[in-house]
Order: sequence, then C-alpha cells, then structure tokens
Amino acid sequence: MNVLTSRRRFLMGLAAAGVVLPLSSSGLVRMALAGEKQQAKLKVVFFVVPDGLAVDSITGGGFGDGKGLWHPTVTGSVTDTPDFQLGDVSQELAAYRDQSLYIRGTMSGVGNAGHNGWMNILRDKGQSMSSIDVLLGDHMPGTSQRAVFAGPHAGTDGTPWYVSWKDASIRTPQQDPVLLYESLFGVTNSAVREHQVRSKHAFDPILTDIQEVKGLLAGAQRQKLDTHLDSVEQVIADLDDSLPPISECQTLSLENHPITSATFRNEVQHAHSQVVATALSCGITRVATIQVGRSAESLNILDVSSTKNPHDCAHRYAGEEAWRGSRQWYAKKAKEFMDELAKFSDPDVPTDSLLKHTLVVVTSEMADGAPEHTIDMPLLLMGGASGLLNTGTTGKGRYLNVTSQFDESHHSGNPVIGQKLVGMQRIWATIAAAAGTTVPYGGNASPVTGIFTNV
Repeated sequence: MNVLTSRRRFLMGLAAAGVVLPLSSSGLVRMALAGEKQQAKLKVVFFVVPDGLAVDSITGGGFGDGKGLWHPTVTGSVTDTPDFQLGDVSQELAAYRDQSLYIRGTMSGVGNAGHNGWMNILRDKGQSMSSIDVLLGDHMPGTSQRAVFAGPHAGTDGTPWYVSWKDASIRTPQQDPVLLYESLFGVTNSAVREHQVRSKHAFDPILTDIQEVKGLLAGAQRQKLDTHLDSVEQVIADLDDSLPPISECQTLSLENHPITSATFRNEVQHAHSQVVATALSCGITRVATIQVGRSAESLNILDVSSTKNPHDCAHRYAGEEAWRGSRQWYAKKAKEFMDELAKFSDPDVPTDSLLKHTLVVVTSEMADGAPEHTIDMPLLLMGGASGLLNTGTTGKGRYLNVTSQFDESHHSGNPVIGQKLVGMQRIWATIAAAAGTTVPYGGNASPVTGIFTNV
C-alpha cells in the first residue's frame, strides 16, 4: 500500500467515524506555529576592533598599568557591582550601559603575542580549532546562513589577518557591504519565495484527498468534512501570514563606495552594520562577526588624523589626542551597530526589539596597542540576549571581575588586576554553554560562572 492510498484511507476512516478534529485556531495552526513564531531565539554578534582599546594609560609601559581609557573604574577592590564609572573610550557606549556587562580579568593566548593575537582571539589558545562564531553558526543556523563574516576594511591592504576560522583554515570576510548584501539577500529571497510557495501548496494533496472523500459522503458527514476543509484552507492562510514578506528583506539601498578609501570609511562601516542588522532581523542568520580593520591597521581614520594611521595612533606616536580619538572611534562604531539593531523587530518574536534577543560581544585581538599585550583584555557583552545575559538588577549595567576563577597566570599582569587571569577560550566556552552547545577546545574550557543566567 503506497503512502497516498494510506492517507486517503486514513482520512476516509476519520471522516466516516466523525472524529476529525478542527484544524484551525485550536488545532493544527497552533501546533504548526508554536515555536515557529513567538519563540525567542538567541542571536550573537562578535564586534572585533584592531589594536586594542587603550586599557593602559598613555604613560603605561611594559605590560601596562591597567588604568587606561577602556575599563570601568570602581571603588576599592569590589569585583561585582553596578556602581562603576566608564572610561573615556567605553563612555562612547554609555547609551547601552543598562544592558551591558563589562568583564575584567581575561587574557588571550599567551599574553604577549602582540599582533599575532588575531590568530586566536575568537578561538582556542592552541590555534587549531574553529572560532566561536563558526561553532555557534553550526549550532544555531539561520534560514540560509550560518556565521556571516563582515570585514569593513579588514585586510583591504592585502594583509589577511582575519579573526574567524573554520577548523585550521582562516575565513575571508566580505569587505564590500554591497557585495555582502547581494550575497545574503540574493540567496535568501529565493529561499523565502520557495518557502512561501511550498507552504501555500503543502496541503494540496490533502485538499485533493478531501475532495475525493466528499464524493463518498452525504448529509451530516459531508457537512463535517466541509467544516474541516475550511479549516485546512485557514491553515494555509495562517502559514502564509506567518512568513515575513519578501519585501521586508529588501529594505536597503546601498551606495557603492571604494572600500580602500579613507574618505568613505564611515559610510562603508555604517553600511556593513546595516547589512548585518538587517540579515539578523530577517532571520537569514543568527550569528555574525564584524571585524573592523585588521591588527596593525593601516587605513587612516580621517575623523582622527589624516597623517597617522590607526596603528600609529594606538602606539601613541601621534600624541594623546589621536590615541584617545582613534579608540573612541572604534567604540562609536560599536554603538552605531547597536543603534541599527535597535531599529528592527525580532524575526521570531515580532513584538520585541531585535536587540532584546541579541548578544553583542565587543573585543579586540589585543588589549593595548602600545605595549602590544593581550592581558586584561577589553571585553564587553551587551544586549538583551533573550534574558540570558546577567547585567544585574538595578538597571545600571554591571561590572564583573572574574579573576577569582582564574586558570592562567602571567609573569607580569598589571597593578590593578594582578597576574592571575581567565583565558579567553573559557569566555567562548561560556557563551557556547549559554547558547546550548560546547566548544571542542583543549586545555581548560570550563565555563565562567556569573555571566549568564543559565550557566
């Protein structure tokens, strides 16, 4: 007996027995849509800036003094508090302080790898496994993309120092936001259109069967079947209504700017933020990495200096104003990306903001660009994260020193944080655990407690 015959006999049997349940509002529609819409799905974005965020003061030498422009300051030796003061650089993100967790006391790699930190910042200390964005993308894919990799000005000078990895192979980001948009939305529009057509016609065989059954029935039994036919048609309509219109994923009109030109640096950066935020809002992807420039970045930030590149500014060669201004520019770009997320509704819970279900991780491949160390890393977790991120209960955000959970020791450290630190791969293990998966990293990959409500 083939499947079609079995289905027909099944329907006929139900109809004859008068036991077919209504399929619309209290039946199949609710079953079909439960969990498809209105069920929160975490999204994660890694926002990686180059050459550190000035965690040391301009007079700090060696491995730094930990009194710079990024880390919040607190009173005394408190380790967990909503009462903190933002630095000159982190102040650029003050608008999102209430949904921010500033983590202090981490170390990337061996602590003094300098610009080679790009090789392990998002992955294992041994530099042999996939980066956290790829691992999360495999675990929580979108409708057509896993881990989107945007690279505004990353490697546009021909130096491919990229932070995302698939196993031992480096991934190349899309540097042009227009091409990124076309690559994402060209594929997705076809997929959405196919989904809409498929959902519309998925019940066609059932409708045909019911029409055939109707010819065998009369009276009350036929009237019951007519009611069920109406219910099936309502299911089709409800399923179609549950899909976002294709036009919702075609809202951007991007200009073509030369991506290697400092003149259009702000425009290109903004376009990348728009594309990634829009892709998240459409459900195309749930994981993305935005790598802003590359380590030892060479493309000038004209808002800061027309004569010194950001790498020189990080080294303080251009003086204190350019040093501070270049780091503030990167923080502003992270804030602008948050602004883009805040503009959209969530694709899975349309009554919520996209930001309510997104976790944004801001970091760099090094802590400070002058001593070029990777101890006491800049690390900020922001966003609603579907209620998973522990930002405290006061509505003022949270500062957390994690050194009590240390697994690494560095011979230097700094006067503020000391020598005992948490390896960054454990932060990625913690984010993975919050998302319901694990990392395959060797060494200590145990999650850090206190960061998420479910870990």
